[in-house]
Amino acid sequence: MPTILLLALALFSCAPPQIEPPAGEPEEAPFESRMLSAVNALRERGCRCGSRWMPPAPPLSWNGQLARAAQRHADDMYRNGFFNHRGSDGSDMAQRISEAGYRWRAVAENIAWGHPDVAAVVQGWKDSPGHCENMMDGEYTEMGAARAGMYWVQDLGRQ
Repeated sequence: MPTILLLALALFSCAPPQIEPPAGEPEEAPFESRMLSAVNALRERGCRCGSRWMPPAPPLSWNGQLARAAQRHADDMYRNGFFNHRGSDGSDMAQRISEAGYRWRAVAENIAWGHPDVAAVVQGWKDSPGHCENMMDGEYTEMGAARAGMYWVQDLGRQ
């Protein structure tokens, strides 16, 4: 049942993008830069995650190991046609992140499906309280993200 709810949230969180790319951030900018800028723009000003106000948080930095773990999961979901935090091999996010070489103290993962671009997927995560809280949590200092087809994965962590 929770998988169906997550899928329903992902499918119906396709509201028109309300997050504008930061000034001077061209659409041709690398994926990593666009994703990090969009998330850090939220963190800089704070936002409401459902009924909970999340105050501004320090900016995240990009981490290649988190990005590799995210890409592994995005590719897995895309290739095997499923939508879940558990991989087709039974792995969970902590295992994938550890296997990518990230020595973590705290980790979180957001997944989404069906969003056309970075602005839309970040808006979709913002509109989902749990995903929003993950992005806004000051405990996390780094992130990596990936896309395969219409599958999106964002891994957040603190070493």
